[in-house]
Amino acid sequence: MNEQSVLNVLMYLFHNHMTKHDRLNLHDSKIIAELKSAGFHAHSIGRAFRWLGNLIDLSDHLPKASSHSFRIFSEDELNLMSDDCRGFVISLESQGILTPMTREIVIHQIMELIHEGIDLPLMKWVTFMVLFNIPNCDEALKHMDLLVNADTYDTVH
Repeated sequence: MNEQSVLNVLMYLFHNHMTKHDRLNLHDSKIIAELKSAGFHAHSIGRAFRWLGNLIDLSDHLPKASSHSFRIFSEDELNLMSDDCRGFVISLESQGILTPMTREIVIHQIMELIHEGIDLPLMKWVTFMVLFNIPNCDEALKHMDLLVNADTYDTVH
């Protein structure tokens, strides 16, 4: 992952501008100027904003899904997501952290970041960002926060 990656822009925005109660204004020229000043290229900023806009649209229009649904991964998903990544998503759903609909949003959003190199840490961050942007996911978000931060603490010696 290079410095200009969309994920770095998203993480910067998450750490500096996103709160659970207020959505990020994707049209705020001050934020765009700040990102450029921080060294991010316009292309990466644009892709990150489109990614967030898509996530907001998806989270605003969550249809109800059957709790008895069964997920079959597409050929592209099988080729781009490792067994660990797919197993992680399935595990989160079986633990009740993801619902069938939030699972689909996570998979959709991760596939949008294929140029980032899909790996387990990316899956965790994307899942966290998805849950952060969906109303009434506070309990699931707490579980994901522990999983994301466990990786951070495990790497410190």
